[in-house]
Amino acid sequence: MDILDGDSGWGFMPDNMAERILGLVSQEKPKPQPGRPIAIDDGRLWGARDQLVWLFEETWAAVGERLPWIKKPADVLDVIRVWDNPNLSTGNHYIAKCLLRPSTIPVTQKWLSARRLELGKLNSAVRDAYDAREKCREALEKAERALSDQLSASDKAAVLDQIFRRGKKLLDAKTEYDSLDKQQRDVQALVLDGEASFARDEFARFCRSNRYRLEPLNLANALAGLPYIGWRQSIKRCQPTPAPGANGQAIQIFRAIERIVRSCVRRSDLAGHADKFLRDKRTKKALGASELRKKWYYLRWSIKTVLDADPRVTTRNLPFAITREYWKRTDRPSNVDALFEEEERIVI
Repeated sequence: MDILDGDSGWGFMPDNMAERILGLVSQEKPKPQPGRPIAIDDGRLWGARDQLVWLFEETWAAVGERLPWIKKPADVLDVIRVWDNPNLSTGNHYIAKCLLRPSTIPVTQKWLSARRLELGKLNSAVRDAYDAREKCREALEKAERALSDQLSASDKAAVLDQIFRRGKKLLDAKTEYDSLDKQQRDVQALVLDGEASFARDEFARFCRSNRYRLEPLNLANALAGLPYIGWRQSIKRCQPTPAPGANGQAIQIFRAIERIVRSCVRRSDLAGHADKFLRDKRTKKALGASELRKKWYYLRWSIKTVLDADPRVTTRNLPFAITREYWKRTDRPSNVDALFEEEERIVI
């Protein structure tokens, strides 16, 4: 009878038919994707981009001011040194750690690929050597447990011989593991040094290219693929996908201070101009201006401190200097500051 007969349905199908079908499907190997393997997948790339957006926006007052002067890789380390702060989480991301790692070895992508391939083989060899060492350790412990005073002289001699042989094997396995482990650590350090040099070189290349404005989102798009791909490929892959965390409160506060400075005619009237700017109803819904109205006491003193500074802060650098002073004051307010902060809030 045909198993697909209308009266019988699937009731007479042999029990192993489904297994056979699944077996045929599972044997089909996926076709290899054309082109070169992807060095970094989209999920990790976009995650790194989002972290970098936050990092640049939070530290823009310290980092953004000096970005236009980056001409060589060594300049990058000087500009982003503010990230290396154990009291903050700014230096915890792997790209930040990579850029902050001191290294001056010249590298190419071909050199990096060769070292990574070498490291991959060493990682596999170290795992195998570790497993072999542990098996030798277990074999020795088994032999040691067999040793007993109740054994006959001949059996005791045989067990002691096994302990000796297995102890020697364990010593050889440990020597092999230690040697491979040292090679692995040496090559890994070399790879990390090379990745740091490559990443800072790409950072400097992006800043020198003058193809994009040096602002947090563009920088994050360009650097998200480091140290696995260059800035051009990184920005090409990141740009089509929006960054949900971009344009947060920190950068909006900086932009508001920047607009206040740029729209002021006389430096001496900057505090009064800022007061008028924040009272303008057109800025009522702007997040940066709204926050500055609440913290007007700190902004007023920040403006005064920067304008009175010696040496004189250039007009171009005023937004950065005022914002840095503002963050310093709001991060550690005293009880007196908290009192006057409430008293001096601007309400519109």
